[in-house]
Amino acid sequence: MDVNISYRDGEGNVTQPLDHQEEYHLFTGYSKHQVLAGSLGTGKTEAMCMEAIHQSAGFQGNLGLMGRKVLDSFKKSTLIQLLDLGQGFIQKHRAQDREIIFKNRSKIVYMALDDSRDSIQRIKSMNLGWFAFDQIEEMTEATFIAAAGQMRRKNAMRCSFHTCNPAGHDWVWKRWKKDKEVQNKKKDGYRLIETMTWQPGADPPKTDEEVKLYSDNPHLPADYINHLLSMPEQWVNRYVYCSWDDFAGLVYPEFKEETHMVKPFDIPKHWNHYVVYDYGYRNPSAIMFAAVDEEGCIYVYDLIYEVEHTIEMLVPKVERRLKRDVNYTFLADPSIVRTERDGNSVADEWYEYGIEWEKARNDKRAGFERVSSYLRLDANMKSKLLFFNKLNMKHFVNEIVDYKWKELKHGFESRNLPEEPVKKNDHSLDCLRYLVHYVEDSDPASEPSDDYGMWGVFGKSKKNTWMSA
Repeated sequence: MDVNISYRDGEGNVTQPLDHQEEYHLFTGYSKHQVLAGSLGTGKTEAMCMEAIHQSAGFQGNLGLMGRKVLDSFKKSTLIQLLDLGQGFIQKHRAQDREIIFKNRSKIVYMALDDSRDSIQRIKSMNLGWFAFDQIEEMTEATFIAAAGQMRRKNAMRCSFHTCNPAGHDWVWKRWKKDKEVQNKKKDGYRLIETMTWQPGADPPKTDEEVKLYSDNPHLPADYINHLLSMPEQWVNRYVYCSWDDFAGLVYPEFKEETHMVKPFDIPKHWNHYVVYDYGYRNPSAIMFAAVDEEGCIYVYDLIYEVEHTIEMLVPKVERRLKRDVNYTFLADPSIVRTERDGNSVADEWYEYGIEWEKARNDKRAGFERVSSYLRLDANMKSKLLFFNKLNMKHFVNEIVDYKWKELKHGFESRNLPEEPVKKNDHSLDCLRYLVHYVEDSDPASEPSDDYGMWGVFGKSKKNTWMSA
C-alpha cells in the first residue's frame, strides 16, 4: 500500500518535515534501533507516529508495539496524534483490547511499558516487525531487550524507533549517546538524532523570525521559547538544550568520572586495607578492595563482580588479590550471618575457607550522606573518595552514574518524594556505603607494624586454600 501522509504545522497547514524528522525516516531500517532525542516542541512524537503508520500501512500483516511507561500518558498524547495521522489507513481502533487495525491487516498493539512480569511476558509472546517507545528513558533496559528479542517477523523491516528526553548518563545514554560518532556510521546498529528547541548561548528570541535562526523547529512562536528559557537552569539544560548532563534524581550527583577515577599506583602496605562484600548469587556478588591513607582519603583499587558464582568460586579470586604483610579488615553485608535452611549461613561457608567477615553497618540514609560528603570536592578541588581507573571497575561506574532515588508513582505526585533509591544495580554501591561507614568511624592509617590483623583468620582455615596448604 502506498503511504502518503503530510506533516502539518500548528495551524493545520501542510509543511515539509523538519531536517531531523526527515533523517529519522530516512535511516529507519538502515539503523536497527534509532532514537530521536531532544527538546520540547521539536516534533519527536509526531515523527515517531508518522513512522509507525509507514511501517504498518507499508507492510501487509505487520505487527508493531508502542507505548509509554504510564499508559495514561500515552493515551492522552501519543495515541491521539497516532489516530489523527492514521486516518485513511486505519480500519478500526479496539480501545478495550488496545489495538489499532489497519486496512491491510497490519496491527499496532499499545500498552504500559513498565518492567512488571506481566508486561515483560506479554512482550515476549509477540512476533514483532517493529516497536516504538515514546519517552524511552522512562523505561528499563530490560523492557527494551525483551522487545528487541521478539523482532522476528518476516516481510517487515524488523527495526525500532523511539523518542526521548535526555536523562543523564542512563542506559539510553550508554547505548545511543556515549559512542554516537561511531554508532551512527554503522548499518544495523544504534543511531541517535538530537534536536534543540534553542541553541545555548543565543539570546532569547524577540520575534518569530529570530526563532528560525537558532531553533530546530522554525515554526515555534518566540513567546513559547522565552517561556521555556525562564525555567530553572537544570530543566532548561535538559528540555531546551538537549543536554545529557542531567543529574536530577541521582543519589550521588557529586561523582564525575574525570575527577574521581584516577591512574592506578602502588599502594603502601601500611595503609589500612579493606575487603568489602555484598552477597549475591542470581544477583551479582560484589567484593570491593580499598585502602585509606594517613589523611583519611579512600582509594578503591579493585572489584570482583560476578553473577552465579558460589563461594567456592569466589575464594580464589579474593585470595589472588591479597598481599602478604598487609593488614586487612573484612566487612560484609550483615545479612550473611542469617541461618539458611541447611542450618548454616553464608558467613559459615566463608569461614570454612579461612575468611571471617565483620558485620558492616547498614544505616542507609546516613550512609548515603557520608558517601556524598566523601565524594564532594573540598576548597582545593580534591575528593576524599577516589577510584582506580581500570577495566574491572566498569561495573561500579555503571552503577553509580545510574543510581537514582525512587520516583513517586503516577497519581501520587502530591506526596513527599521517597527517601530511598531504586533497589536495583546497587551491589558495589552497597559495598561503598559499608566501607565509608567503617572508615568514618575508625582511626586513620597508622605507621607500619608487625601486626597483620586479619591474616590471622587464615590460620583457622578448614578447607584447602593456598594459605592452609
